[in-house]
Amino acid sequence: MDRGRLLALATAVVVALSACGGTADVTSERADPIGGIGADDPTLTAPAPPPADPDGPANDPTDDDLAVDSGGEAPAAPSVVDVDTAAINFGPNKPPRSYDDFLLAVMTDLGVWWSQVYPEVYGEAFTPLEGDVYAAYPERPDDIPGCGAPRTTYADVQQYVAFYCGVGDFIVYDDGEDGLLAELAREYGAATIGTVLAHEFAHAIQLRNGGLDRALPTITTEQQADCFAGAWTARAARGDAVTLRFSDGDVRAGLIAMTKVSDPVGIDQFEQGGHGSGFDRVGAFQVGFNEGPGRCAELLDDPLPLMPNQFTAGDVVTGGNAAFGYGENDLIGFLPEDLNRYWGEELDITGDRLELVVVRSGDGDRCDDLRGDLSLGTAWCASTNEVFFNEPVALDLYARLGDFAVGYVLATAWSEAVQDAVGSDLDGEDRALLNDCLTGGWVKTVTPIDFALPQPRLASRDSVRISAGDLDEAIQTVLALGDAGVDDDVIGNAFEKIDAFRGGVIDGTDSCLAQL
Repeated sequence: MDRGRLLALATAVVVALSACGGTADVTSERADPIGGIGADDPTLTAPAPPPADPDGPANDPTDDDLAVDSGGEAPAAPSVVDVDTAAINFGPNKPPRSYDDFLLAVMTDLGVWWSQVYPEVYGEAFTPLEGDVYAAYPERPDDIPGCGAPRTTYADVQQYVAFYCGVGDFIVYDDGEDGLLAELAREYGAATIGTVLAHEFAHAIQLRNGGLDRALPTITTEQQADCFAGAWTARAARGDAVTLRFSDGDVRAGLIAMTKVSDPVGIDQFEQGGHGSGFDRVGAFQVGFNEGPGRCAELLDDPLPLMPNQFTAGDVVTGGNAAFGYGENDLIGFLPEDLNRYWGEELDITGDRLELVVVRSGDGDRCDDLRGDLSLGTAWCASTNEVFFNEPVALDLYARLGDFAVGYVLATAWSEAVQDAVGSDLDGEDRALLNDCLTGGWVKTVTPIDFALPQPRLASRDSVRISAGDLDEAIQTVLALGDAGVDDDVIGNAFEKIDAFRGGVIDGTDSCLAQL
């Protein structure tokens, strides 16, 4: 982010849940371009991430950035009832995992759900998987079928995390103790693996409906698979699943799964093997969650809009982050200027400029009419038309998540002033969610004209615009700051806040104001 440069906010955590590999029959979780299952080609490696600024914050958030507070213990698995023990081929030597019964419940319900939903959506009977769902682990003998090779080894599976193979109609997932899925389960809960398996099962649906035979861009089939995973997650959250039920925390874990494995920022998602940004992946998941499998079925012919994922040369040099500072070309210098320019000058909503006041505590004692939660980074003082900026909190967000984490919390303070100016009588969670939408509406206007969204940025504001990774950092910020559960009703949980923010980015400011 910089005046005259892109708001380049790089992050490595976006969803991959993706189609890759040297054969169209393989669809997998990992975004790395590698050969067919069983291939051993050291020249095929993941694209190198852009160089980081050695003096700036790391671009990759640590696991602690989004960690669920579980008292030092792994989050509990979702509640499970009767399961089909044949739903997964565990093999002869499998070490037990705490989430084994949960994964059996997932695969059991996915089979039940698709047997009901597929005829409704596609008008024909559902054919169950011909092959098995295989757990792969180092101790397992070489008894997993191959996909483009005679057999699948554990080393092969580690490259993919999980994959679906159309030749043999089977699914394999990494069940190793040190694998990425086990790590995600320890950090965020077993629901992360449930989302992965629901996504892979969706590729089996695409084989049945002819989607994998259409030579579509990878990003299109991946978007639909993410959508179907979201639709199934909604079923589990509603209590409709026959074998398990998801809590709010499990839904959040599913969102996190959609942001933890992906293309590095800088990859063109429209090339074969491309996957899209975390913003796009979470968005497709939410469309499925909110609108159901029938909407997902439409996405092969009517895909959702996509955000850019490519770095410019300038982004590579900067590592994707503007300097945290108050000068004209620093983050806290040009962002308030642009927010004032948009809301005050161009839309004439807030009128007078909002002035930034830097504080170093979250108490807000200097204002008797503070709107917002200063402990989260910013708040608006209505009586003085000042934005209080909690510098220690902002610095922490910047270091952990990147510069658009700061941009996000700054923009929500301006959104508070906008609501006041238009006479909004919302309060509590509803007000906070509209702030998220208005923040997204501002972001849309600083989206470069050659990117995928239809509304161009305004000509007078060419000095500020966003690029690859920005919106992914916004998603991470929401995951970190949102209410833990839907019943908290304070500022909205992560799902609700992301949904509101995406609505503003996709549909613009007018769609947000229309909610009043």
